[in-house]
Amino acid sequence: MTMKTLLRRSTPFVLAALISTPATAGLIFNDVAEIRDRTPTGTSFNEQLAQEYKKIALFEADEMYDWIDAENHATKGNMAANGKTPLPYTPAEWDIESTEHLRELELARAELLRILDNGARSSAPHEAAVAQAKYDCWVEQQEEGHQPAHIAACRDAYVTALADLKLAVAPEPAPAVAVVQDEIARETVYFEFDKSTLTGQAQAKIDSFVGEMKKIQPVVTLYIAGHADTTGPQDYNVNLSKDRAASVRAALERQGMTVGDYRDLEIEAEGESDLAVPTADGVREPRNRRVEIIARGQVTKMIDQSAALTQ
Repeated sequence: MTMKTLLRRSTPFVLAALISTPATAGLIFNDVAEIRDRTPTGTSFNEQLAQEYKKIALFEADEMYDWIDAENHATKGNMAANGKTPLPYTPAEWDIESTEHLRELELARAELLRILDNGARSSAPHEAAVAQAKYDCWVEQQEEGHQPAHIAACRDAYVTALADLKLAVAPEPAPAVAVVQDEIARETVYFEFDKSTLTGQAQAKIDSFVGEMKKIQPVVTLYIAGHADTTGPQDYNVNLSKDRAASVRAALERQGMTVGDYRDLEIEAEGESDLAVPTADGVREPRNRRVEIIARGQVTKMIDQSAALTQ
């Protein structure tokens, strides 16, 4: 029979005589004395656990004068500080009279161990240590059984600690995404003054663009917008921009960029509207003599859920 078992079975008068002075108590309850002089530090589960058990042990010894349970908690705290990992108390090993309370504690311990053994000691060491210590506080108070307020306080503290632990180990929610139609590529080719035929440089740009588009699947729609500068009548420039767009379309079709690759192929002639470089009427600006090729397709985008909820 261990000293702690003997003390637990002793009458209050015998126990009072044995620990009549702090010096005597320190000799008998050596784990309390050891953890009192220990300063647990660090952030690992064992180090956090040692800190939690120290707080409980000294409260039981100095505030409640419950040296036996103080020693139990101190023993586990010293184990943790020395690199050993104590498990939560086993309720069946405690003198808990109520079958209902015993069953509740056993179920709680099973749930706590499942979370701890699933990696919580590493991923959430602080929360895991607090939950285990609060559970052991609950077991101890339930065995004593004569202080309902203390039992409820320890039980509630454990429930709160367990909720914090579950939150700490919960996987990060997968980001919300949506597949939308959006621009995925764009190219611009330029034309000589009053011309709709492709230059060598423009053809090279189209060739490169086609090569890139064939790597992207699926491309849904290809838009071709023709433009002109402000030289000449507006109606003439609309027709000129349309001819330029048609030249680009023909170049794309020659390379197999037909409806087989794209669900739709649209041409828009904007003439001298939507200038790339704003100019006065009648100004020859090479950067305005252009055709823009805009590819739109399915794009996966992140959804800002918080913004969506406020709309």
